[in-house]
Amino acid sequence: MDTPLRLVLIALLLALPAAALPAPPPWDLRALADKNLEGVDKLPDLDPTGYGDLAWGTSYGMLALTVMYEATGDVAYLRRLAPLTEAVMSHRDSDLAAKYGATQYTDFARGRVLKAWGSNGYTGGKHVCWAVHAGMLLYPMAEYVRLVYAGREKTAPLRYRAKRLLPQIEETVHEFDADWRDGPVAGQGYYVLHDGVVAPHNMMNAVAGVLFVLHDLTGKAEYLDHATKMAAFMKAKLTHVTNGDYYLWAYRTVPPEGPPGTGEDISHASLNALLMYQAWQHHAIFDGTDMARLTRTVTVGLNLGQGQLAGVLGTRKPNDAFTPQAIRWGFLARFDPQVEQIMYDYGRAHPDKGRFGSMTGALGYAYLLRARGLR
Repeated sequence: MDTPLRLVLIALLLALPAAALPAPPPWDLRALADKNLEGVDKLPDLDPTGYGDLAWGTSYGMLALTVMYEATGDVAYLRRLAPLTEAVMSHRDSDLAAKYGATQYTDFARGRVLKAWGSNGYTGGKHVCWAVHAGMLLYPMAEYVRLVYAGREKTAPLRYRAKRLLPQIEETVHEFDADWRDGPVAGQGYYVLHDGVVAPHNMMNAVAGVLFVLHDLTGKAEYLDHATKMAAFMKAKLTHVTNGDYYLWAYRTVPPEGPPGTGEDISHASLNALLMYQAWQHHAIFDGTDMARLTRTVTVGLNLGQGQLAGVLGTRKPNDAFTPQAIRWGFLARFDPQVEQIMYDYGRAHPDKGRFGSMTGALGYAYLLRARGLR
């Protein structure tokens, strides 16, 4: 074959995969993320149950800022995050107790004030620190430190502040060391709650992501060991739906040696899906086949078509109480652009209840923007 013709054919073949990809939905993801991030710099007021809104709101905005930096390379996102991480750290129970007295910030189960964020909203008015709150707030902080270190000269002005933050992240993680358990089989591990009961999957897996990044930053083997064991525990609790080749799972497995199940809502389940993705990024337990199945959890298991999504894993009924949180699965769009299209269709079909607003929306739009650059 004539060499120029062969080169032309090769070029055409190489162009086929890109040409086969569908055009992205017609939304400006950066503008949408920026709009939703407008209020992230103002921390919520201390409410009667503690700073729960930090974990279930501010943390999404903090993580969105790191993802937006990854998606755009704009250091302004990290500069904005620097004082926010410090402000959130200054609202740990230990800091508040130093200002206002230890009485209301003493963890009732542990009998002391923790360097973590407590709440009395889940225990009948008794104050307790939850690993899930710590994990959700610490993960974007750890990612911020990682990105600053990796940015070299580009992020050098932020390096001192990031370095100062790292030991605070570590000390907060270690507040929950007594809750760790190896098992139920070799190579697995999990956290228990303050009462000794196995924590729901999302609660422990919120910490696992922090541990993966802390290992990246410090090289300490204990972090990778615990994160990998939690990933193995999670994988053992997945239900593989062969008709459609996707994964489902339950909110909690009690006792820890219990069988896999289904039924977690789409909101809490996103934290477990993120842990699987984080483990895959770190070449731990989850591989490409797992990511393909996890992605089909969205495109096959949750997608009902015509802008409808199931709100609970393993069901086929739309649930508007949970489905607006679906966009937090947007990181999976790097494996299949259909994920972005599904989110767009859902938002268009539910202009009120389906609106991806506030910090949840900011994080979802950031995920989708980053995914466009990774495909």
